Amino acid sequence: MTDEQILLRPESDVHETELQEVKAERDFWHDLFNSLVTDFPEPAMVVDDEGMITHWNEAHVELTGITKDQAIGEQAMDVLGTDSVDETLAETIARTGETIREEQIRSANSEDGSWHIRAAGSPLRTPDGESIGAFEYASVVTDLVEQRKELEQAQEDISATIENAVEDLLSAAGTNAEISEEVDELAAEQVDNLSEVRNEMERLSATVEEISASAEEVSGQSETAAELAIDSETATKEIVSIIEDVRAATETLSENSYELERRMEEIDTVVDVIDTIADETNLLAVNANIQAAQIDSGAGGFSVVADEVKELADQSKGEVETIEDIVDDIRKNTTETISSIETTSRRVDEASERAQIVDEKQSAIESAIEEANTGIEQIAGATDDQAATTEEVATMLGRSVDQIETVADQIEILAETNEKQIENVRTVRKEVHELETDL
Repeated sequence: MTDEQILLRPESDVHETELQEVKAERDFWHDLFNSLVTDFPEPAMVVDDEGMITHWNEAHVELTGITKDQAIGEQAMDVLGTDSVDETLAETIARTGETIREEQIRSANSEDGSWHIRAAGSPLRTPDGESIGAFEYASVVTDLVEQRKELEQAQEDISATIENAVEDLLSAAGTNAEISEEVDELAAEQVDNLSEVRNEMERLSATVEEISASAEEVSGQSETAAELAIDSETATKEIVSIIEDVRAATETLSENSYELERRMEEIDTVVDVIDTIADETNLLAVNANIQAAQIDSGAGGFSVVADEVKELADQSKGEVETIEDIVDDIRKNTTETISSIETTSRRVDEASERAQIVDEKQSAIESAIEEANTGIEQIAGATDDQAATTEEVATMLGRSVDQIETVADQIEILAETNEKQIENVRTVRKEVHELETDL
């Protein structure tokens, strides 16, 4: 409606029209405000200047479980108040006429569980600026609070885990440092030991080479000994043959000695006969002298003959005694000879047995020398192999020494890296504590 049209109308109509327009505008803004509170996405309410609830949206019902009928017309403090405060935030805003945004988070429990909000609001003023109520809304931060609690718990868990891990890592690093030091010392000791072993192996290699040369020399000497053993065996067989000849000669000599002894017995018999004859002749001579004496001088020649016969008989008897002495000596010598022959025969038998044993031993020696020669040849070959192996082992030990020295160097580098890692871990722990403080 234009100003010209208003001027052309009656005054009463003008006032009525203006009033209708004001009512329409009031109703528009009233409906708009109601719609704003109703459709507000967060829990919202409106109180008047006395703290009475005039508006209560569905989001507030979902949050608190209090219906509109239970809330509207009631004192806000009676519906939402707690023991720790004297008035609600909306009442404070209506009273002070100031816009307020709470920093703290409110928590409460409902039938659906616990909830957390952060409230804010603005005063409702008349055109002249008088506060006649307040609009309060609550930002539901339940998920945020729960997430923050979970984050705090996770942060505490992570912090504890990191702290434990850091402690374990520091402990492990300390242990690693100790082990590295021990390994470094052990490596150094092993280097010294292996160096000594290498030197010993080199000396052993030289010794083995000398043994190999000595084995070859002994092998040659064994061959010479084998040849000498063969010659000795031949000589022993010749000695056995000679001893057999000596045994045969001894047996013949023994038989001849026994024959001589038998003949000596025959001589004894003959000597006894001669001795008997001499005795009888001597007796006859004595009788002849007696007879000659009896005959007187006419038998002088007979007496002379008797004396001669007696003298011959005495000489025969003396010769017989001499023969008996000689025969006794011969018998004694013969007995001694027989005894010596028997002893010689036994010695010859023993010598023959010993010669046979020597012959057998020579054969055994020859076989043993052959086996020894074979063994020495095998030893010589094995010694050559051992010498080559010893040289290889010495070379390998040399490489092992170099490798252990390299390991020792790497362990030193590892120890230095471990120290840096410890510092890094301590830095991480410090940063974690700082982050925890920031959170």
